[in-house]
Amino acid sequence: MLTPALDAFIRRMPKVELHLHLEGAITPRTVLELAQKNDIEIPASDLAGVERLFHYRDFGEFLTVFMALARAIVTRDDFARLAYEIGLSLAAQNVRYAEVMFSPMQHLLRGIPLGDVVGGMADGFGRVHDETGIVLRTVFDYGRQYGPALAWYVLEVARESMGQGVVGFSIGGNEIGYPPEPFAEIYSAARQMGLGVMAHAGEVVGAASVWGAVDALGCARIGHGIRSVEDPLLIDHLIAHQVTLDVCPTSNVLTGAAASWQEHPMRYLYDAGVALTLNTDDPTFF
Repeated sequence: MLTPALDAFIRRMPKVELHLHLEGAITPRTVLELAQKNDIEIPASDLAGVERLFHYRDFGEFLTVFMALARAIVTRDDFARLAYEIGLSLAAQNVRYAEVMFSPMQHLLRGIPLGDVVGGMADGFGRVHDETGIVLRTVFDYGRQYGPALAWYVLEVARESMGQGVVGFSIGGNEIGYPPEPFAEIYSAARQMGLGVMAHAGEVVGAASVWGAVDALGCARIGHGIRSVEDPLLIDHLIAHQVTLDVCPTSNVLTGAAASWQEHPMRYLYDAGVALTLNTDDPTFF
C-alpha cells in the first residue's frame, strides 16, 4: 500500500524523467484550444469529448488517437506552449532533469518545419529553466514504420539542432513488422555525431526486438524492454553490458503490453539485476 508517509517521500524525492513524449503529455484543454485556434478538426468538439478520446482498448487504438490529436499542434508557439506546460508539470513533481521526445514524422508530413518544433521546444524549455531551474532536453523519436530512407533527413536536422538542446535520437512507433536492424547505419551515424541513442523495443514485440536494438543498433538504453524476460540469455546480456531499460509500467498495463500490475515483469527484471529507470511515457494517456 502507498502510505501517506511514502507518498510524501516520493513527492519530495529529486527525479529524472527519461521516457516522455511531448505529444503524449498535452492536456485535453490544450488539445481543444489549439485545435480551435488552428481550425483543425479533431474527433471531439468539447472538453468532455476530448477527455473521452483518452480511453482506448489496445496499443493500436492508442497510436491512432495519439496521431489524431497531434494534428492540433501547428505553430512554433504551439510547441513552445506544450514544452512550457510540460516543464511546469515536471518541476511540480520535483523532476530535476528530463528528456522529452517528439515524433518528427507526425509533423513533417503535415508540412511543419522541424525547425519550428525544435525551436518552439527550446523556447518553452528555456522559459521553464529560467523560472524553476529544471533542465529539459529534446530527443527526436523517429517512427520506424516510415523506414530508414527518410530517417537520414530527420537525423541531419537533429544534428543541426544540437545547439538548441537536442541530445538524442530514437526509433519509436509500431514494433510489429518493423524490426530495429534496418536502422543500424542511422544509429552508427547518430553516435558519430555525438547524439545519444535509444530504441523502443520489447514493448509489444518479444525479445528479438531487444536483441536487435542492442546488437544491431548498439543501444545502451532501451525504451520499455519488458519482454526481455522471455529470454534468460538476453537478461544476462543486459546485465553484463550495463544496458538500462527505461520502463513505463502504467503505460504497459493500460496499452495491454502487460496483462496486469501483478504480471508486469518490472520486479523480476529488478531482482535479476537489470538496470531500470521509471517513467511516465505519455502521462495524459496513462
